[in-house]
Amino acid sequence: MLRLLFPGVIDNTFRGQWPGFWLLAPVLLAKLAIAIVSIAAPRQANAADAIDLSTYSEAALREASTSSALLGLLHLCIGLVGVLAMIRYRAMVPFIYFWLLAEFLGRRVVLTLYPIDRVDGAASGSVINLVLISLMVSGFVLSMWPRRAAPH
Repeated sequence: MLRLLFPGVIDNTFRGQWPGFWLLAPVLLAKLAIAIVSIAAPRQANAADAIDLSTYSEAALREASTSSALLGLLHLCIGLVGVLAMIRYRAMVPFIYFWLLAEFLGRRVVLTLYPIDRVDGAASGSVINLVLISLMVSGFVLSMWPRRAAPH
């Protein structure tokens, strides 16, 4: 099973279940869209996380916007590596899922250790995150599930 996660050769052969491969496409599209919004309009990205920007000073607002744009750049890089894996290095797809899940869980840990004051009510980003984590877990399991060899 670890051979699927860390293949000896990174080639264009996907060895998991095909739905696991195709579930990566909407995950990457969402990640890339979030990245672009975070870079192009960081104040809107912060609003999607239910962060009350009206309480921030101008300097703090610039800092929050810069942090959001930098996080967007990180997501853009991760998304582009994922697209590259889908196009040319399909053996990496299980590792891409692993990387995405590790990044997601790492963010949850950091946000638990360093909570952010949010506006009352659920953030619109939380629904998107629930969908993304569901797709990532499903895709990871399917990508780690080896296909049966064709009967001879």
